[in-house]
Amino acid sequence: MAPNADHILDCQGQIYPAPILAAEKELGVMAAGKVLEVITTDANTRPDLRTWASKVGVEIVEITAADESGRYSFFVRKSAQVSARTDTAAATDESRLFLVVLKTGFEYTPIVRSAFMYAALAAAMEFETVVYCVQAGADTMVAGKIDALDESKPGKPTIRQRFSEALEMGVRVEVCEQTANVRGIAADDLVAGVELRGGAVLIDYASRAVGQLSF
Repeated sequence: MAPNADHILDCQGQIYPAPILAAEKELGVMAAGKVLEVITTDANTRPDLRTWASKVGVEIVEITAADESGRYSFFVRKSAQVSARTDTAAATDESRLFLVVLKTGFEYTPIVRSAFMYAALAAAMEFETVVYCVQAGADTMVAGKIDALDESKPGKPTIRQRFSEALEMGVRVEVCEQTANVRGIAADDLVAGVELRGGAVLIDYASRAVGQLSF
């Protein structure tokens, strides 16, 4: 028999890591001790559930078996330690910086999508996360190009969708200012939510980050 849930979140049809990101948001407004049921159909979500739960301090109550349509549920209980971040906690996050460097452009659209997917996942695991774009990666953050040059196939998430997921999770997205100058990209050309930052900032991030990925 499935556990009783205080809140139910229907994520059927959503592609990983969207169910985890949605659960993170819902838990943020729930009281400690309450149980959240997330209904999903994406098998790729299942392998990361226990790792995610341990990082954010929630308890996996149960993960059900998938039915014939592929639908299953995971139940998580919010612990007393999970609460909205305070300014003090946010300051402490500097010691948990996770850096994603994006240097790939539209010629490898799936790689660009992956960079933002992993960034969103890192943020969901309570890391302060930055995507820093250099070289061709800077082009993907130009407002006039992000949709027009995206070669994502029908039925797959787009670069903008993955970018939006990351932004909603609190990921900072920055473009190397020196790269932008060389490629003729002005601050006003960038997608909303993206900032120009100097190259020295990347060196600082790399020296402090507890983890790094490069795409």
